[in-house]
Amino acid sequence: MRRLFCALTLLTVSSLAVADDKPAVKEIDTKDFKLAVDRDGKPTAPTEIKTADELAKNAALKEAAEAIKKHVNFEKEKLVLFAWGGSGGDRITADAKNPGTFNYSPGFTRDYRLHVKLFVVPKDAVVKVVTVRQ
Repeated sequence: MRRLFCALTLLTVSSLAVADDKPAVKEIDTKDFKLAVDRDGKPTAPTEIKTADELAKNAALKEAAEAIKKHVNFEKEKLVLFAWGGSGGDRITADAKNPGTFNYSPGFTRDYRLHVKLFVVPKDAVVKVVTVRQ
């Protein structure tokens, strides 16, 4: 009887885990891509790319569109592109608990660097950026 109860509990828990199959937020490594990004962008104003056509037309990602397409399923996901020039200590990270929420941490160094971050998020996620001070 105890084994039957344990088995039923395990099946219930595993079925609940399968039912919540929302795609996780993933970062796409851009270091090998040839990108034409704008240095005047803002880390708090990302670009959302919701379809393969938008990806192909995006001037910054045009050269790398085919390689990027392999990382995203546009039926369930969208891309979020951050591109800006700023301190070398600037950081953008995805909030693990809230898909679509990103934490921007401004750096304190006076060096000027180009930053590019590309994330895959669930298509229905509302994208917002929260500034976090260190």
